[in-house]
Formats: sequence, structure tokens, C-alpha cells
Amino acid sequence: MKKTFLTSVFAFVIAVTGTFAGNAELFSYDKMKLNNEFEKLNLLEDYVKHNTGITLKNLLEENNPLIADIKISNPFSPAITFEEPPLGVPSFWWGCCFGLAGIAVVYFVTEDNDETREAFKGCVIGSLVGLVLYGGLYVWAFGNHWFWY
Repeated sequence: MKKTFLTSVFAFVIAVTGTFAGNAELFSYDKMKLNNEFEKLNLLEDYVKHNTGITLKNLLEENNPLIADIKISNPFSPAITFEEPPLGVPSFWWGCCFGLAGIAVVYFVTEDNDETREAFKGCVIGSLVGLVLYGGLYVWAFGNHWFWY
């Protein structure tokens, strides 16, 4: 019985693993295309290496053609900006479901006051909903006197 069970589990694992093996093309790349994309960046790197004291600010001020095709949103901000909320979950729901821990996650991951405020609103609303549900359960329990019997 054990051998039959283990054999069937082993066959199932092999079958499931085999279905995911077809995603190998997601991890392949064209080396020539990649080198062409980084060619301008390599030229910029060589220019900076040979000209000591040059900064990105200097290159931006003199409109250097080496950085003409490079998209720079805010070169002087050290903070990383996120286009998506943490793990794809909106900040409100982080606060609503996880309370203070959710607010902390949103604060430390996004470092955005507006997102943190949304998580705080979610925390307050989630707490109020929890209190109402708990109070309703408490009233229902005393109303039925189920615990006295």
C-alpha cells in the first residue's frame, strides 16, 4: 500500500513539474540585442572614467549627447519611487487587514506620506468594523443567554 501511494505521489509530482518546464523561453535573451542596448551606456561609462570630477549634474547642465536618450526622472533623489503599492495590494487594505503592522509595511516600503495616510485610514476603518462585529456578537450572546445553559 505504501509503495502504491508513494509511486502515485511521485508520478503526480513529475506530471505537475513537467507542465511548468515549458517556460524556459522566458529566461532566454538575445545577447546581440542586449549589447546594442547597453552600447550608449558603456560609452557614457568610459567618458566618466576618463574625465575625473564629472558628475551627472554637469552632464545634464551641458546637455551632453551621451545622456540624450537616457530617461532620468529625478537624478538627485536618493529615494526609490514605486509605481505599484507593496506586493500589488493597495495601501488601504494593508492597514485594514493588518492594522499597525500594515501601516509599518506601507511606510517602510513606499516612504510616501499619502500612501501611509491611506493605510492609516484602512486601519481605522478596519478597527471600527471589527469593534462593531465584536459588539454585535456580544449583544447576540447576551440576548440569547446561550452561555447560561
